[in-house]
Amino acid sequence: MALEEKLYANQFERNIVGSAIKSISNKWTFYILKDLFLGKKRFSQFQENRPNLDNKSLARCLKSMENNNLIEKKINNHETEYFLTSKGMKLNRVLYELIIFALDTHEGDFYTDDEITFIKETYIDILDLDGG
Repeated sequence: MALEEKLYANQFERNIVGSAIKSISNKWTFYILKDLFLGKKRFSQFQENRPNLDNKSLARCLKSMENNNLIEKKINNHETEYFLTSKGMKLNRVLYELIIFALDTHEGDFYTDDEITFIKETYIDILDLDGG
């Protein structure tokens, strides 16, 4: 079967793209990934300012992220910390594009143009998109 036929038959999309989307589809995964890029590492830090994120949901999400090889759990002296794996780090551009999409398509005047520019520039730095 030719490559073009495989693409039209969704052979690649079903396996590759569907799998990738499934690995980040949990309601809280995006927020936890963002927190990890911001330097947060502990269970309690992921819950800060998120009153709807209960312990059970967070534990389930972290376990799913660990099973999908997006994060690694390390326990030292009875303290548990989570770190992005190399696979998790590769989501930096995906997160950035989602943020840009949300900012560029947001209806209303939630952010000023200057605030949008600041957010975009800040996330370039946070997500290490400039290779620095």
